[in-house]
Amino acid sequence: MKATRIALILLGIALALIAAGCGGGGDDGGGPNTSYLPMQLGNTWDYRMTLAPDVIPAADTGNQLFDYHEVVIGTAGLDGVDYFLVRSTRDATDQYPERVWQQIRRQDGDAIYARVGDPAYDLPVLMLPPRQGDTWTDPFFPEVVFTIAAVGEQVTVPAGTFSCVRVEETWEAAVDGGSPIVHTIKSWYARGVGLVKDETWEDDAKTSMIELTAYTIL
Repeated sequence: MKATRIALILLGIALALIAAGCGGGGDDGGGPNTSYLPMQLGNTWDYRMTLAPDVIPAADTGNQLFDYHEVVIGTAGLDGVDYFLVRSTRDATDQYPERVWQQIRRQDGDAIYARVGDPAYDLPVLMLPPRQGDTWTDPFFPEVVFTIAAVGEQVTVPAGTFSCVRVEETWEAAVDGGSPIVHTIKSWYARGVGLVKDETWEDDAKTSMIELTAYTIL
């Protein structure tokens, strides 16, 4: 059971990092600097990740806290569609090495997308314009459901207080010898800023949290 729990917590880290990378340039009614995750070369976001805040108190281990960074580094055309390229970096800790990878994003009048999967496809992570109560599913995994849970929700993080759209992504995962676990990713986006906060949950336990500490929007 302990090994299963550790595996699920590590899954939570990966999912949180994916969620932190979701977004795109443009806006449903304005320019790129008013998007819910504005894309322009040189834009940067810095985050602090806390692993398992509801499972292991942060003071108990030095390997529970991570610094995480994103920067827009370029553009690319794929299948006739223009995307932004984002370099994501998780800083090293005593236990985990540095990790650097690239994410691909775009936005049109309907949604903000992350390009995911193999074969790759565009996953809508925020429908536009955001309306509380709207729902949609992953095109390839219909059991994964996205809901706009709130619009105009006030969120305070180290970088400040922001009015946000909250998106909740949920699915169930089977566990050997037990009841299925409900996984939830809660993501808060602020117009003109980007991803402000992100949490992953297993049932009622928060397994990871990302909070914005600084950002530069050009």
